[in-house]
Amino acid sequence: MINNFKIPIIRLFVFGTLRVGGRLDYYMEGSSPLGLYYTRGQLMESEIGSAYIDFNDKDAATIGELHQVNYYCLQRIHHLENASGEFPRRYELDLVPIWPYQPYLDKEQSNQSNSNEISFNEDQQMMALSYRRREDSKVPSGNWTKVKRVMNELGDFLRTETDTTLYHHDVVKHISEYLKS
Repeated sequence: MINNFKIPIIRLFVFGTLRVGGRLDYYMEGSSPLGLYYTRGQLMESEIGSAYIDFNDKDAATIGELHQVNYYCLQRIHHLENASGEFPRRYELDLVPIWPYQPYLDKEQSNQSNSNEISFNEDQQMMALSYRRREDSKVPSGNWTKVKRVMNELGDFLRTETDTTLYHHDVVKHISEYLKS
């Protein structure tokens, strides 16, 4: 029997206090940092000082870190983001597009522009889970029993897959299909 809960197969993009060296980075204990990445959207500060990304701004980029985590680490983070009182209960787990962040390698390139190269090139795009601020509380189906709960769905998926070792792309594919349904 395979325990996919323990295997770090979940890619999580973090951009605020959970980043290495951030005030709450200890929640990431046991994760594997994969480096700097960015997503499309403007980094914002809420009225109470927490960070969120305005995904409506398609021209801006927010830099963060990509971590590979197991389900138990994600549960800790989920508690922080939803129940701890540290942040408002308006964050939800979702899939977001991310790209590898590659700062200029030499001074000649950096003199050509005053910022690092940010390109939303589809060839380099990957998907990762991230917490995003809930923009509204509408239930599109009109049926409360059909509210999307990514964390619950992910737990159910991992619980049923005991004969196969899953990989990060399996998680992304499953959650993507779940969100579309």
